[in-house]
Amino acid sequence: MKKFIFAFSICMLFQQLATAQCYPDRHSTNFFDGWLSCEPAMSPNPERPESHFILYDFENVFKLGQMTIWNTNDPSYLDSGMKDVAIDYSRDGMTWYHAGDFVLAQASGLSTYEGDEGPNLNDIEARYLLITALTNYGGECYGLSEMNVVGEEVIISAVEDPTTLACVEINLYPNPFATQITLGLSSECDGDMNIMIYDGGGKLLSTQTTQLVKGQETQLQIGGDLPSGAYALFLEYGGKTVRRNIVKMNRS
Repeated sequence: MKKFIFAFSICMLFQQLATAQCYPDRHSTNFFDGWLSCEPAMSPNPERPESHFILYDFENVFKLGQMTIWNTNDPSYLDSGMKDVAIDYSRDGMTWYHAGDFVLAQASGLSTYEGDEGPNLNDIEARYLLITALTNYGGECYGLSEMNVVGEEVIISAVEDPTTLACVEINLYPNPFATQITLGLSSECDGDMNIMIYDGGGKLLSTQTTQLVKGQETQLQIGGDLPSGAYALFLEYGGKTVRRNIVKMNRS
C-alpha cells in the first residue's frame, strides 16, 4: 500500500453546485467569494433531513486530518456564517458515518481575515465529506467561504482495478450531478451491456441495455428521473459486473 501525504484546499462546493474562490491565507469580503444557501435541500445522507449543507468529493479516498475554516466574510452576511455543524463522511457516497458536531468561529468581516483552525478529523478515511449547518449566527441564510484539510491519499497497488472491464473504458461525468450524468463507454469489443441503477437499500430502480461496437464510443444520459441521493450503478458485460457510485444533488 502506497501513501502520499499533502495538504489541499477545496474550493468546489457542492449543494446547489456553487463555487468559492481560494486565497493563499486571507479571504476577501466579497459576497461572491463564498457559498450561501437560503433554501434547504435534500441531503445525500438519508439519515439527515432537508438541510443547508456542502458536499465535498475528493475523487479518491483520503485519510483526513486537521481542517482550517474560512466562514462567510462579507460584512453584510456575517450572521449567515455557519456556527454549529455536523460533519459526516463516506467512502462510497452511500454508507455514511458521523465524525462529530463542531462549532465554527464567526468571520471578522475584514480583508485580513485568515480563517480559523477547524476540527481535526483524526484520520477518518473518506472520499465524500458532508458539512451540514445546524445553526448559524442569526441570519436567514447559511454560508461558508472556504475549507482546507490535510489529507493522506491511500493508493492500493498490485491489485486489479475492480471498476474496469477488460475491453471497455468507463467514464462518468459530472459526479456528483444536478440534472443528469453522462455515461461514456469506449469499447474495443462488440456486444450488449446491461446498465442497472440501485438505491441505497439495494432496490433496483432502472435497467437498460446498450449495444457496444468495437472502436466506437457510446454516450448515454442517465439519472435524470432520480431524486437527489446516492446510488449504485452496475455495468454488466460478458458475464462480469463492475460498480460505480453516483450522487445526485438538488438543483438550485
